[in-house]
Amino acid sequence: MGIKSLVDLWRHRYNKYTHIFQARWSGIRQAARFHRGKKSRPGRELVAVIRTEHFGDIVAVEPLSRHIREKHPDAHIVWFVKPVFKELVEVNPHVDEVFAETCVTQRQQILSSGVFDKVYELQFRNNNHCPKCQAFYDNPIAVKRNINVDNYFNYGNLLEVFGRAAGIDDLPEDTRPKVYLQDRHREKADSLNLPNEYIVIHCQSNFSPKDWPVENWRRLCDWLLEYFPYSIVEVGLNSNLGIEHPRYLNLTGKISILETAEVIRRATLFIGLDSGPAHLANATDTYGVILMGRLGDFDSYNPYSGRFGSGENCTIVREHGKPCAQLSYTRVVNSIKDILPTVVTR
Repeated sequence: MGIKSLVDLWRHRYNKYTHIFQARWSGIRQAARFHRGKKSRPGRELVAVIRTEHFGDIVAVEPLSRHIREKHPDAHIVWFVKPVFKELVEVNPHVDEVFAETCVTQRQQILSSGVFDKVYELQFRNNNHCPKCQAFYDNPIAVKRNINVDNYFNYGNLLEVFGRAAGIDDLPEDTRPKVYLQDRHREKADSLNLPNEYIVIHCQSNFSPKDWPVENWRRLCDWLLEYFPYSIVEVGLNSNLGIEHPRYLNLTGKISILETAEVIRRATLFIGLDSGPAHLANATDTYGVILMGRLGDFDSYNPYSGRFGSGENCTIVREHGKPCAQLSYTRVVNSIKDILPTVVTR
Protein backbone atom coordinates (compact mmCIF):
# COMPACT_ATOMS: atom_id res chain seq x y z
CA MET A 1 0.00 0.00 0.00
CA GLY A 2 1.40 3.39 -1.02
CA ILE A 3 1.72 6.40 1.29
CA LYS A 4 -1.24 8.20 -0.27
CA SER A 5 -3.50 5.14 0.06
CA LEU A 6 -2.40 4.69 3.68
CA VAL A 7 -3.12 8.35 4.47
CA ASP A 8 -6.54 8.13 2.78
CA LEU A 9 -7.38 4.99 4.75
CA TRP A 10 -6.51 6.52 8.11
CA ARG A 11 -8.25 9.77 7.24
CA HIS A 12 -11.38 7.78 6.39
CA ARG A 13 -11.14 5.83 9.66
CA TYR A 14 -10.55 8.99 11.67
CA ASN A 15 -13.56 10.72 10.13
CA LYS A 16 -15.77 7.66 10.54
CA TYR A 17 -14.97 6.96 14.18
CA THR A 18 -14.99 10.63 15.13
CA HIS A 19 -18.47 10.86 13.65
CA ILE A 20 -19.63 7.74 15.50
CA PHE A 21 -18.24 9.04 18.79
CA GLN A 22 -19.92 12.43 18.32
CA ALA A 23 -23.23 10.79 17.36
CA ARG A 24 -23.20 8.51 20.39
CA TRP A 25 -22.16 11.28 22.77
CA SER A 26 -24.88 13.55 21.39
CA GLY A 27 -27.38 10.71 21.78
CA ILE A 28 -26.39 10.22 25.43
CA ARG A 29 -26.82 13.93 26.14
CA GLN A 30 -30.16 14.12 24.33
CA ALA A 31 -31.43 11.00 26.11
CA ALA A 32 -30.58 12.67 29.41
CA ARG A 33 -32.49 15.76 28.30
CA PHE A 34 -35.53 13.64 27.44
CA HIS A 35 -35.29 11.94 30.85
CA ARG A 36 -35.25 15.33 32.57
CA GLY A 37 -38.23 16.47 30.56
CA LYS A 38 -40.10 13.30 31.40
CA LYS A 39 -39.50 13.81 35.10
CA SER A 40 -40.92 17.31 34.81
CA ARG A 41 -44.14 15.81 33.37
CA PRO A 42 -44.93 13.07 35.91
CA GLY A 43 -47.46 10.54 34.71
CA ARG A 44 -47.37 11.83 31.15
CA GLU A 45 -46.44 9.31 28.46
CA LEU A 46 -43.45 10.06 26.21
CA VAL A 47 -44.03 8.90 22.63
CA ALA A 48 -41.59 8.93 19.70
CA VAL A 49 -42.59 9.03 16.04
CA ILE A 50 -39.81 8.20 13.58
CA ARG A 51 -40.22 9.46 10.01
CA THR A 52 -37.08 11.26 9.02
CA GLU A 53 -37.28 11.51 5.21
CA HIS A 54 -38.27 12.11 2.37
CA PHE A 55 -40.52 15.12 2.45
CA GLY A 56 -43.22 13.50 0.29
CA ASP A 57 -43.27 10.54 2.68
CA ILE A 58 -43.56 12.88 5.66
CA VAL A 59 -46.56 14.58 4.06
CA ALA A 60 -48.09 11.22 3.15
CA VAL A 61 -48.01 9.94 6.75
CA GLU A 62 -49.41 13.13 8.29
CA PRO A 63 -52.79 11.44 8.99
CA LEU A 64 -50.91 9.14 11.37
CA SER A 65 -49.92 12.14 13.52
CA ARG A 66 -53.63 12.75 14.17
CA HIS A 67 -54.23 9.04 14.71
CA ILE A 68 -51.35 8.69 17.18
CA ARG A 69 -52.59 11.75 19.06
CA GLU A 70 -56.00 10.07 19.38
CA LYS A 71 -54.30 6.96 20.75
CA HIS A 72 -52.20 9.00 23.20
CA PRO A 73 -54.26 12.13 23.95
CA ASP A 74 -52.21 13.22 26.96
CA ALA A 75 -48.77 12.14 25.77
CA HIS A 76 -45.79 14.32 24.93
CA ILE A 77 -45.21 13.34 21.30
CA VAL A 78 -41.75 13.82 19.76
CA TRP A 79 -41.25 13.49 16.00
CA PHE A 80 -37.75 12.55 14.78
CA VAL A 81 -36.89 14.09 11.41
CA LYS A 82 -33.87 15.22 9.41
CA PRO A 83 -33.14 18.93 9.92
CA VAL A 84 -33.89 19.82 6.29
CA PHE A 85 -37.49 18.60 6.72
CA LYS A 86 -38.10 20.01 10.19
CA GLU A 87 -40.40 22.77 8.90
CA LEU A 88 -42.96 20.18 7.80
CA VAL A 89 -43.46 18.85 11.31
CA GLU A 90 -42.85 21.80 13.63
CA VAL A 91 -46.14 23.42 12.57
CA ASN A 92 -48.15 20.22 13.13
CA PRO A 93 -50.49 20.87 16.09
CA HIS A 94 -50.61 17.15 16.93
CA VAL A 95 -46.87 17.03 17.67
CA ASP A 96 -45.42 18.54 20.85
CA GLU A 97 -41.75 18.51 19.92
CA VAL A 98 -39.61 18.01 16.84
CA PHE A 99 -36.20 16.40 17.18
CA ALA A 100 -33.90 17.22 14.25
CA GLU A 101 -31.66 14.18 14.26
CA THR A 102 -28.18 14.43 12.80
CA CYS A 103 -27.52 10.69 12.48
CA VAL A 104 -29.35 7.41 12.90
CA THR A 105 -26.70 6.31 15.40
CA GLN A 106 -27.58 9.35 17.51
CA ARG A 107 -31.24 8.34 17.37
CA GLN A 108 -30.54 4.71 18.26
CA GLN A 109 -28.51 5.84 21.26
CA ILE A 110 -31.51 7.85 22.46
CA LEU A 111 -34.02 5.05 21.88
CA SER A 112 -31.81 2.42 23.52
CA SER A 113 -31.93 4.45 26.75
CA GLY A 114 -35.54 3.36 27.18
CA VAL A 115 -36.74 6.91 27.82
CA PHE A 116 -39.67 6.60 25.42
CA ASP A 117 -42.75 4.71 26.56
CA LYS A 118 -43.85 4.04 22.98
CA VAL A 119 -42.00 4.27 19.66
CA TYR A 120 -43.68 4.35 16.25
CA GLU A 121 -41.15 3.70 13.49
CA LEU A 122 -42.80 4.83 10.25
CA GLN A 123 -39.94 3.50 8.14
CA PHE A 124 -37.84 0.46 7.41
CA ARG A 125 -34.20 -0.46 6.87
CA ASN A 126 -33.28 1.72 3.91
CA ASN A 127 -34.47 4.82 5.79
CA ASN A 128 -32.25 3.89 8.73
CA HIS A 129 -28.82 4.24 7.14
CA CYS A 130 -25.97 6.63 7.86
CA PRO A 131 -23.28 6.68 5.17
CA LYS A 132 -20.76 8.17 7.60
CA CYS A 133 -21.32 5.48 10.22
CA GLN A 134 -21.73 2.91 7.45
CA ALA A 135 -24.45 1.39 9.57
CA PHE A 136 -28.03 0.23 9.00
CA TYR A 137 -30.63 -0.09 11.76
CA ASP A 138 -33.65 -2.34 11.42
CA ASN A 139 -37.22 -1.66 12.48
CA PRO A 140 -38.13 -4.95 14.22
CA ILE A 141 -41.81 -4.71 13.26
CA ALA A 142 -40.99 -4.11 9.60
CA VAL A 143 -38.53 -7.02 9.67
CA LYS A 144 -41.12 -9.33 11.26
CA ARG A 145 -43.68 -8.31 8.63
CA ASN A 146 -41.13 -8.54 5.80
CA ILE A 147 -41.67 -4.93 4.70
CA ASN A 148 -38.61 -3.65 2.87
CA VAL A 149 -37.51 -1.43 -0.01
CA ASP A 150 -38.02 -4.23 -2.54
CA ASN A 151 -41.65 -5.03 -1.70
CA TYR A 152 -43.17 -2.15 0.27
CA PHE A 153 -45.76 -1.12 -2.32
CA ASN A 154 -47.20 -4.63 -2.11
CA TYR A 155 -48.58 -3.49 1.25
CA GLY A 156 -50.58 -0.51 -0.05
CA ASN A 157 -50.00 3.21 -0.39
CA LEU A 158 -47.37 5.04 1.64
CA LEU A 159 -49.74 5.77 4.52
CA GLU A 160 -50.68 2.10 4.75
CA VAL A 161 -47.12 0.84 4.30
CA PHE A 162 -45.55 3.01 6.97
CA GLY A 163 -48.49 2.51 9.32
CA ARG A 164 -48.03 -1.26 9.08
CA ALA A 165 -44.27 -0.89 9.51
CA ALA A 166 -45.00 0.86 12.81
CA GLY A 167 -47.52 -1.74 13.94
CA ILE A 168 -50.51 0.55 13.33
CA ASP A 169 -53.12 -1.70 11.76
CA ASP A 170 -56.19 0.39 12.59
CA LEU A 171 -55.52 3.17 10.11
CA PRO A 172 -57.37 6.49 10.51
CA GLU A 173 -60.75 6.94 8.83
CA ASP A 174 -59.63 10.26 7.34
CA THR A 175 -56.64 9.44 5.14
CA ARG A 176 -56.35 12.85 3.47
CA PRO A 177 -52.93 14.35 4.26
CA LYS A 178 -52.70 17.93 5.50
CA VAL A 179 -50.05 20.60 5.56
CA TYR A 180 -50.34 23.27 8.22
CA LEU A 181 -49.68 26.51 6.38
CA GLN A 182 -48.96 29.64 8.40
CA ASP A 183 -49.29 33.36 7.72
CA ARG A 184 -45.60 33.55 6.84
CA HIS A 185 -46.09 31.07 4.02
CA ARG A 186 -49.05 33.02 2.66
CA GLU A 187 -47.14 36.29 2.94
CA LYS A 188 -44.23 34.80 1.01
CA ALA A 189 -46.55 33.66 -1.76
CA ASP A 190 -48.11 37.15 -1.84
CA SER A 191 -44.66 38.67 -2.32
CA LEU A 192 -43.97 36.56 -5.42
CA ASN A 193 -46.51 38.45 -7.56
CA LEU A 194 -47.94 35.20 -8.83
CA PRO A 195 -50.17 35.26 -11.92
CA ASN A 196 -53.91 35.17 -11.40
CA GLU A 197 -54.22 31.77 -13.07
CA TYR A 198 -51.32 29.40 -13.41
CA ILE A 199 -50.27 25.77 -13.70
CA VAL A 200 -47.52 24.47 -11.41
CA ILE A 201 -45.06 21.98 -12.87
CA HIS A 202 -42.44 19.86 -11.13
CA CYS A 203 -39.99 18.18 -13.51
CA GLN A 204 -37.24 16.50 -11.47
CA SER A 205 -37.57 13.97 -8.66
CA ASN A 206 -34.88 12.81 -6.25
CA PHE A 207 -34.76 9.43 -8.02
CA SER A 208 -33.99 9.46 -11.74
CA PRO A 209 -36.07 6.34 -12.65
CA LYS A 210 -39.16 8.40 -11.79
CA ASP A 211 -38.25 11.22 -14.19
CA TRP A 212 -39.63 12.16 -17.62
CA PRO A 213 -37.24 13.41 -20.34
CA VAL A 214 -36.48 17.12 -20.24
CA GLU A 215 -37.22 17.43 -23.97
CA ASN A 216 -40.78 16.30 -23.31
CA TRP A 217 -41.18 18.82 -20.50
CA ARG A 218 -40.05 21.61 -22.81
CA ARG A 219 -42.50 20.50 -25.52
CA LEU A 220 -45.29 20.28 -22.95
CA CYS A 221 -44.60 23.79 -21.65
CA ASP A 222 -44.47 25.20 -25.17
CA TRP A 223 -47.82 23.56 -25.94
CA LEU A 224 -49.46 24.82 -22.74
CA LEU A 225 -48.18 28.37 -23.27
CA GLU A 226 -49.32 28.43 -26.90
CA TYR A 227 -52.80 26.95 -26.57
CA PHE A 228 -53.92 27.86 -23.04
CA PRO A 229 -54.12 31.24 -21.27
CA TYR A 230 -52.38 30.11 -18.10
CA SER A 231 -48.94 31.00 -16.86
CA ILE A 232 -46.56 28.22 -15.80
CA VAL A 233 -44.79 28.21 -12.44
CA GLU A 234 -42.01 25.69 -11.98
CA VAL A 235 -41.14 24.47 -8.48
CA GLY A 236 -38.51 22.12 -7.07
CA LEU A 237 -34.83 22.29 -6.23
CA ASN A 238 -33.56 23.30 -9.66
CA SER A 239 -34.61 23.59 -13.30
CA ASN A 240 -33.04 22.27 -16.45
CA LEU A 241 -35.71 23.53 -18.86
CA GLY A 242 -34.10 26.81 -19.91
CA ILE A 243 -37.47 28.34 -20.82
CA GLU A 244 -37.67 32.06 -21.51
CA HIS A 245 -41.28 33.25 -21.78
CA PRO A 246 -43.23 36.12 -20.19
CA ARG A 247 -45.74 33.63 -18.76
CA TYR A 248 -43.15 31.25 -17.31
CA LEU A 249 -41.93 31.76 -13.75
CA ASN A 250 -39.04 29.71 -12.36
CA LEU A 251 -39.26 29.39 -8.57
CA THR A 252 -36.93 26.39 -8.25
CA GLY A 253 -34.56 26.70 -5.32
CA LYS A 254 -36.15 29.97 -4.22
CA ILE A 255 -38.88 28.97 -1.78
CA SER A 256 -39.19 26.57 1.14
CA ILE A 257 -41.24 23.37 1.19
CA LEU A 258 -44.28 24.94 2.85
CA GLU A 259 -44.00 28.08 0.72
CA THR A 260 -44.08 25.71 -2.25
CA ALA A 261 -47.21 24.14 -0.78
CA GLU A 262 -48.91 27.54 -0.68
CA VAL A 263 -47.92 28.25 -4.29
CA ILE A 264 -49.37 24.87 -5.31
CA ARG A 265 -52.51 25.49 -3.26
CA ARG A 266 -53.25 28.62 -5.32
CA ALA A 267 -52.69 26.91 -8.67
CA THR A 268 -55.34 25.90 -11.19
CA LEU A 269 -53.56 22.62 -11.85
CA PHE A 270 -50.45 20.71 -10.79
CA ILE A 271 -48.51 18.64 -13.32
CA GLY A 272 -45.62 16.64 -11.94
CA LEU A 273 -43.87 13.39 -11.15
CA ASP A 274 -44.31 10.93 -8.33
CA SER A 275 -42.31 13.10 -5.95
CA GLY A 276 -42.64 15.39 -2.93
CA PRO A 277 -44.51 18.30 -4.59
CA ALA A 278 -47.19 15.87 -5.82
CA HIS A 279 -47.88 15.01 -2.17
CA LEU A 280 -48.16 18.74 -1.46
CA ALA A 281 -50.75 19.01 -4.24
CA ASN A 282 -52.69 16.16 -2.64
CA ALA A 283 -52.49 17.83 0.77
CA THR A 284 -53.57 21.26 -0.54
CA ASP A 285 -56.44 19.83 -2.61
CA THR A 286 -55.09 21.03 -5.96
CA TYR A 287 -55.99 18.82 -8.91
CA GLY A 288 -52.98 16.85 -10.09
CA VAL A 289 -51.79 15.23 -13.29
CA ILE A 290 -49.14 12.79 -12.11
CA LEU A 291 -46.70 11.15 -14.53
CA MET A 292 -45.75 7.70 -13.34
CA GLY A 293 -44.36 4.45 -14.65
CA ARG A 294 -42.96 1.10 -13.67
CA LEU A 295 -40.69 1.42 -10.64
CA GLY A 296 -38.44 -1.56 -10.01
CA ASP A 297 -40.72 -4.55 -9.52
CA PHE A 298 -43.77 -2.32 -9.03
CA ASP A 299 -45.66 -2.31 -12.29
CA SER A 300 -48.70 -0.30 -11.24
CA TYR A 301 -48.49 1.27 -7.82
CA ASN A 302 -50.29 4.21 -6.17
CA PRO A 303 -48.41 5.93 -3.32
CA TYR A 304 -51.26 8.29 -2.42
CA SER A 305 -54.06 8.21 0.09
CA GLY A 306 -56.92 10.71 0.26
CA ARG A 307 -58.39 12.22 -2.91
CA PHE A 308 -55.32 11.40 -5.02
CA GLY A 309 -55.50 7.80 -3.89
CA SER A 310 -59.15 7.47 -4.86
CA GLY A 311 -58.59 9.23 -8.19
CA GLU A 312 -61.18 11.83 -7.26
CA ASN A 313 -58.76 14.75 -7.53
CA CYS A 314 -56.01 13.53 -9.83
CA THR A 315 -55.24 11.84 -13.12
CA ILE A 316 -52.38 9.36 -12.99
CA VAL A 317 -50.79 9.03 -16.43
CA ARG A 318 -48.88 5.82 -17.10
CA GLU A 319 -48.41 3.07 -19.65
CA HIS A 320 -48.41 -0.46 -18.34
CA GLY A 321 -44.97 -1.98 -17.98
CA LYS A 322 -43.08 1.15 -19.04
CA PRO A 323 -40.97 3.40 -16.79
CA CYS A 324 -41.88 7.07 -16.62
CA ALA A 325 -39.03 7.92 -19.02
CA GLN A 326 -40.83 5.97 -21.75
CA LEU A 327 -44.23 7.56 -21.15
CA SER A 328 -45.34 8.95 -24.50
CA TYR A 329 -45.66 12.69 -24.94
CA THR A 330 -48.98 12.19 -26.77
CA ARG A 331 -50.41 10.22 -23.85
CA VAL A 332 -49.59 13.04 -21.46
CA VAL A 333 -50.98 15.77 -23.72
CA ASN A 334 -54.21 13.88 -24.33
CA SER A 335 -54.68 13.35 -20.59
CA ILE A 336 -54.31 17.08 -19.95
CA LYS A 337 -56.72 17.89 -22.79
CA ASP A 338 -59.27 15.60 -21.18
CA ILE A 339 -59.15 17.21 -17.73
CA LEU A 340 -58.05 20.83 -18.14
CA PRO A 341 -61.48 22.25 -19.14
CA THR A 342 -63.02 20.41 -16.16
CA VAL A 343 -60.47 21.87 -13.78
CA VAL A 344 -60.99 25.39 -15.13
CA THR A 345 -64.72 25.38 -14.39
CA ARG A 346 -64.39 23.97 -10.89
